[in-house]
Amino acid sequence: MPILKTNAVPLYFTNVSNTSRIVTWLTAHYGKLSTIIQGDLRKNSLFRGQYDLFSTSELVFYDRTEKGLHIAKECSMLHARPVFRTDWKACAAAGYISALFAKTTLRHGHEPGRLDFFEEMLSLAETYGHCAPFLVWFDLQFAEFMGHHLQLDDSNRKRGAYRFAADHGGLVEPGYASQHRIPATPIAPEAVALLKAWQLAPTPKSVMATPCNPAHLTQIERVLEKFVSWQFDLPPHVRKKAVETLRAA
Repeated sequence: MPILKTNAVPLYFTNVSNTSRIVTWLTAHYGKLSTIIQGDLRKNSLFRGQYDLFSTSELVFYDRTEKGLHIAKECSMLHARPVFRTDWKACAAAGYISALFAKTTLRHGHEPGRLDFFEEMLSLAETYGHCAPFLVWFDLQFAEFMGHHLQLDDSNRKRGAYRFAADHGGLVEPGYASQHRIPATPIAPEAVALLKAWQLAPTPKSVMATPCNPAHLTQIERVLEKFVSWQFDLPPHVRKKAVETLRAA
């Protein structure tokens, strides 16, 4: 069996016996793949402390692509991101980010820059992930990365509230939505203005500094929950639970 090496971040893991565990990773060169780590749960395991959720490690494994499950040979921690061990709100944001990457990453399919983008978002979550608007900014950036740029052009809007249709990827004219029975959620002009500004923000720093009416943020959360569920097939409760955690006192 050939031996391969790559940087990787664990997406999730499952214990398969009293001593062994299967870890599913997002890797730099091989997309999403799973390795079995034999003896990982033993106290003297060489893998102990060398990988964790939201952390980047160098992974060496025996390639068994035809059989689907690779065998981990060794692993060494490169970037631990310790903030997620103490800041439970930032950890919730990182959990949502990981869930979205896990859902949308191809197994054994290399996508250049995907791991870099994942690591960048995790690093930003260490600083800004405790704030609910960060998830909005992340969703907008992720949609852009995936080629699902939110359509926020309001030039055809007539009087009345905006309408957001998840299956259309953005705003739709209210009369058109009514005529064609398109499920569309009302959203205030102020909320749309925030979405437009945050879509263009290169970092979350300016987003955090923007005054935001809680009612408008709630509307934004509602439409993005539907958008992410429709476009990326992520169960709505995943994002909803993360938002509830970030808004908890």
